[in-house]
Amino acid sequence: MNARIQLFNTRPHPACLLAVLALVAARQLVAAPLDPPPLRGLTEVGHAQVDLRGGFWGPRLKTQHEVTVPHALDCLEKDGHVTNFDKAAGTFDGPLQGHHAFDSDLHKALEGALCSLQHFDDPKLRQRVDDIIRRILAAQQQDGFLISYFIVQKQDQRWENLRLEHQMYNAGHFFEMASAHAQLTGEPKVLDAAKRFADHIDGIFGPNKRYDVDGHQEVELALVKLYRATGERRYLELAKFFLDERGYAHGTSRQPFDPKTAVLPPKPEGKLTPEQQRELWLARLKLRNGRMQDHKPVIDQHTAVGHAVRAGYMYSAMTDVVRFMEAPGYAAALDDLWNDVVARKLYLTGSTGTGQYDDEGFGDAYLLPNNSAYCESCAAIANVLWQHRMALLKAQAKYADVMELTLYNGLLAGISIAGDKFFYQNPLASENGGRRSPWIGLSCCPTNLARILPQLGGLAYARGKNRIYVNLYAAGEAKVMMDDGLAVRLTQQTEYPWDGRVRLTITPAQAADFTLCLRLPGWALGHPVPSDLYRFAKPEVPAIGLMVNGVTADAAPQADGYVHLPRKWQAGDVVELALPMPVQRVYAHENVKDDTGKVALMRGPLIYCLEASDQAGADLAHLALPQDAEFRAEHRAELLGGVTVLQGQALADGQRPVTVTAIPYYAWGNRDQGAMKVWNDQAAASK
Repeated sequence: MNARIQLFNTRPHPACLLAVLALVAARQLVAAPLDPPPLRGLTEVGHAQVDLRGGFWGPRLKTQHEVTVPHALDCLEKDGHVTNFDKAAGTFDGPLQGHHAFDSDLHKALEGALCSLQHFDDPKLRQRVDDIIRRILAAQQQDGFLISYFIVQKQDQRWENLRLEHQMYNAGHFFEMASAHAQLTGEPKVLDAAKRFADHIDGIFGPNKRYDVDGHQEVELALVKLYRATGERRYLELAKFFLDERGYAHGTSRQPFDPKTAVLPPKPEGKLTPEQQRELWLARLKLRNGRMQDHKPVIDQHTAVGHAVRAGYMYSAMTDVVRFMEAPGYAAALDDLWNDVVARKLYLTGSTGTGQYDDEGFGDAYLLPNNSAYCESCAAIANVLWQHRMALLKAQAKYADVMELTLYNGLLAGISIAGDKFFYQNPLASENGGRRSPWIGLSCCPTNLARILPQLGGLAYARGKNRIYVNLYAAGEAKVMMDDGLAVRLTQQTEYPWDGRVRLTITPAQAADFTLCLRLPGWALGHPVPSDLYRFAKPEVPAIGLMVNGVTADAAPQADGYVHLPRKWQAGDVVELALPMPVQRVYAHENVKDDTGKVALMRGPLIYCLEASDQAGADLAHLALPQDAEFRAEHRAELLGGVTVLQGQALADGQRPVTVTAIPYYAWGNRDQGAMKVWNDQAAASK
């Protein structure tokens, strides 16, 4: 038997099952994540307690496990992400590969593997992850520092140039991976390494130490996760320190930042040399103009600016901090930021970022171009993380509405149906069509998609005092532990988002009084988003159906957007929800000039697009949808992994009637390369 300590346990022989369970239980009493309760808001039901099988998500998560995660690890190993740690450990003589943030992508892919292993028994993948993590930990320095790039060639510059070199970003993704490992295994080895690294950072940064921040937010939300995994409050306080330091001068004390100093050096005259171009580029990156949300204190930020991924991670961390500790000014800033994004800067797909200012970030209010939309896949992921946290903090359905919109459209579009090709950017129109890449050299998006999808079950449910909230409708089973220790099993049977019928079976361990809160999606109540940024042509919607044990119940939502069902629940009680899914025509706010005179199609939570592959040679650029054209939904199990398409009449070249087929936006770019558009010209009603 191999004498070295294994990071995972193999499946025990049945004869040893009781002994192994006792051993695991004893170990988990010591080392399992502690997860302190939030100070305010709801508690999430983690993905480990939710098993999504069948329906829409089950096959996708199977593909994620069998294709995406191994593919990501293959590409990362080929590109040298793992041997970088070997070189840092002194066991590899080859060259260091990549850039200063190279480690982060490996940590994300490993986090995805660890989360996927919560749901699939896969000894081969476990062994592979075990081996890679062992090689990572072998490179950790005596003082806890663990970033291969700096260990190998910049030992004396570990914490210099934070604005550009992503040291904290690397650390944050390591902390998140370590927390996922502890959750899966109950073993302390990786989490202890994360604590050593975090303690190293805490020894350098903080009150009366060094005042500075990383250029790419991530460590803040990761430190909150580390606090929850260890129960050690200093990590939560360090997260808030880094948030509070944004917008200050940085140095040996917290001093005001003078925005008048944010001036670019004069541009050299004439044609620039490559060296001069790089110097100008670096100077622009160093400019504190909002790109990195470091232009003013977070409590004074009331409009969303700058790099959309960094912003989403920062807003997520701010929301976490409000949930777990006192943070004056944070909640008000978050409300203003949320309203700014959702009412003025959100694409219909739930994506964010126009790249207007060459920063992969937010542009001006209502400036939402379609062809040049940046909409980075990572930004969609960051938005989902933020909206989920806001839903937990506020216990209001509108946040879960935006989370769902982004999940099914902006996020899911980033990965192919086969699970092994990716988009970095996700425009809402393309004249020549997009070509998905099997891998992206700057692999933040593929690895981020590899880690987020196995965790989707954790978005579906939440619990409050004597309440269970259902935020997403997805086939599978959840196990919820109430505050009083009552175990409740929830089983969903549904084909959502293709069909709005949901059958929910509630099985408490014993009969008990509590309230089941069902989110009624905004789209089912007549509005595509919780603002006036987009609207339905016909906001009058069919009535929602609701039955409890076969008896019709009132489906009117309360002010929080949920239907509340208080009762003494018995094992086997059944709730049936029927959400009608008419095809809706969507219009944008009049200030969104790029969508003036255009219409989009939506059914349920899905945004639809026209793709050249389905239009029998018609030129998408010269297609228009008549104002009164009717579209019907038809499910095609053989198309694009099984999708519901929309079919209706359009006009080609302004006069010739043609039949067009619209597919879910997330499914575009999976066939022959060709044009695509979400927003279509609208023609006058037919006579």
